[in-house]
Amino acid sequence: CGIAVGKQTAQRRIVGGDDAGFGTFPWQAYIRIGSSRCGGSLISRRHVVTAGHCVARAQPRHVRVTLGDYVINSAAEPLPAYTFGVRTIKVHPLFKFTPQADRFDVAVLTLDRNVHYMPHIAPICLPERGSDFLGQYGWAAGWGALSPGSRLRPRTLQAVDVPVLDNRVCERWHRANGINVVIYPEMLCAGYRGGGKDSCQGDSGGPLMLERAGRWYLIGVVSAGYSCASRGQPGIYHRVAHTVDWISHATTLS
Repeated sequence: CGIAVGKQTAQRRIVGGDDAGFGTFPWQAYIRIGSSRCGGSLISRRHVVTAGHCVARAQPRHVRVTLGDYVINSAAEPLPAYTFGVRTIKVHPLFKFTPQADRFDVAVLTLDRNVHYMPHIAPICLPERGSDFLGQYGWAAGWGALSPGSRLRPRTLQAVDVPVLDNRVCERWHRANGINVVIYPEMLCAGYRGGGKDSCQGDSGGPLMLERAGRWYLIGVVSAGYSCASRGQPGIYHRVAHTVDWISHATTLS
């Protein structure tokens, strides 16, 4: 898992991001839930991780998962994309919609058939339980808005690098902006005090990922944020290392 054949073209420089490069993140999923859109991450031949809030009210028959896509609706890519139906949706048992950031915002989708791995379709690794990525730079990727409140969506997969923050620091930054948000242990913040780079609307459910010794790990799931890339309001992610045992269990059941 976690091996990308495509090479990251954007150096450390989705709002404030760059085109990701074809095949750079071969686990990136594009999920359609009725007329809504979310991201996701392939973690096995049969399973995709996404945000709980993306699918909590969905019926499996209304969900479509596309793998191997890079430019949405383009026929000119080096290798084709594949679309799958969903057999089951498992939302974390402690998931809860809240006025702030949703609690335990993670779900596992079981696809209707096995995925054949290819250069541009491959799974990402799960982190070890309890691992802490404080101060390290992760990459968020998605087809979400390029600026806050924008209805325009990029067709090309965007990626941006953001540092993982301490939960208390994240709360303090929000509080300084008059936002009283509690960052619970199953949440993770990543972003810059000055803003400028962030995940945004439409990126929900997509990966926050980190490369270690040539392998990529799924460390977060895009969950919530007050605006996008705004000063003192870093993105809020579900912390995968907190629920990795549940995620692994959900993949063995189906």
